[in-house]
Amino acid sequence: MPTITRIINVTRKPSKCPVCGERPVDIIYGTGEMTEAEFLLEYRRGGIMGGDNIPRRPPVWACPCGCKRFRLVNPDGTDAPVKVKMLKNIRRAPLTKIIWESEEVTKPGSSAKPRYYRVDFTTELGEHDTLRVCAPNEAAARKTAGKVTSSEGLGLKGNQIVLMQVTED
Repeated sequence: MPTITRIINVTRKPSKCPVCGERPVDIIYGTGEMTEAEFLLEYRRGGIMGGDNIPRRPPVWACPCGCKRFRLVNPDGTDAPVKVKMLKNIRRAPLTKIIWESEEVTKPGSSAKPRYYRVDFTTELGEHDTLRVCAPNEAAARKTAGKVTSSEGLGLKGNQIVLMQVTED
């Protein structure tokens, strides 16, 4: 019975996995026991956790479902020099990449016309950030921003907004 390899040698980052068709994500090393969900909440980007041990010939990309990993090689098949992604060098993606929807827009049968707002806010610990909110009006955008920051799912230390400015996007 032939064995199916889990690691595929590639000369460049593949656009999709040959098995499931998903777009490959980076493998992040130096993560300890962190899970993909914790990484997503903290850094707001996708990735597969590689743990603390970096293999001698490390794969640098993986399918999000985990079916395949991809190792970078030269066109002649020899190992290519790679710089693996380390958790300590990863920056958070901006919150504006996510569009939060208010309850008024997502309710079934809602006839509220969605509008897009930018909510610039400061938390009680002095953190400044910006949310993008889809809501029918400014009041609903403020309410949604308050709920999102108080849920502690943004990777922020503070969870209460002390200053908020809402502008239509």
